[in-house]
Amino acid sequence: MTGEYISYEKIAQVIGIKPGDIVYLSSDILPLAWTAKLHGECFNIDRLIDSFQEQVTLKGTLLIPAFHFSFSNTGFFDYCKTPSAAGALGNAALKRADFKRTSHPMHSFCVWGKDKGMLCALQNKNSFGEDSPFAYMHEKDAIQVMLGTDYQRSMTFVHYVENRAGVPYRFQKEFTGTYVDGDGISETRTYPYPARYLELGSMERFNRIGRKLEGLGKAESKDINGIPVKKVMLAESYQLIYEDIKYNMCRNLYDFNREREAIWGSYGSRGERENGKRDKE
Repeated sequence: MTGEYISYEKIAQVIGIKPGDIVYLSSDILPLAWTAKLHGECFNIDRLIDSFQEQVTLKGTLLIPAFHFSFSNTGFFDYCKTPSAAGALGNAALKRADFKRTSHPMHSFCVWGKDKGMLCALQNKNSFGEDSPFAYMHEKDAIQVMLGTDYQRSMTFVHYVENRAGVPYRFQKEFTGTYVDGDGISETRTYPYPARYLELGSMERFNRIGRKLEGLGKAESKDINGIPVKKVMLAESYQLIYEDIKYNMCRNLYDFNREREAIWGSYGSRGERENGKRDKE
């Protein structure tokens, strides 16, 4: 979309977010703030969040990523004090009384709306398991909105599909560390994580699958004030991503430094032996 400047406060409305929607909001704030300044508008990150709440209403749910990897890197996570490493939007939400954080030490979300209580009560160990916020987004037909960012940087949902499909280039690795909960109580916890086999040199190419999704009408891309804005229907996207993993050796998702046939052969057999069959078509 080009032409007359559109306020950042109107983006949720312009892209068609409606009452009752489940929205997973990812954003690179810098281009939004810079463009607003160029057009004489004072950018306020809380007003951006407010504008999505106003469209979703309390009939729906808004999720903002607050991911951080201190638990896997240093063995420590504090539910109240560990910031988001996923950008300024997550840190702004963490400071707001109307949002609450989900419990996972690596892939947590700040949540507002109808399903806040249910999501924040989850105690999923696997970031991408059947009891995770990603499974909820799959089941509830969530919409991921990407403001100023792209599939390559923001489509974490792919890893949930990988977990369902049982990919051969990952294995379950356990991380143990200190977890400080919302009441300040410290305990030792262990969380599994789908780590990559580093020798395979896997390189994410998620923009490829994004173009496929757009071509099939499962994702939309607009240009608002010169900023890319993407809207992805996650439940509708699931099958295409799953099929690329299972039947196309991830050609629209990854590049590797080894032949795909070799990976899906030797590593695929190893994965089934170590982790069991995870195929849940």
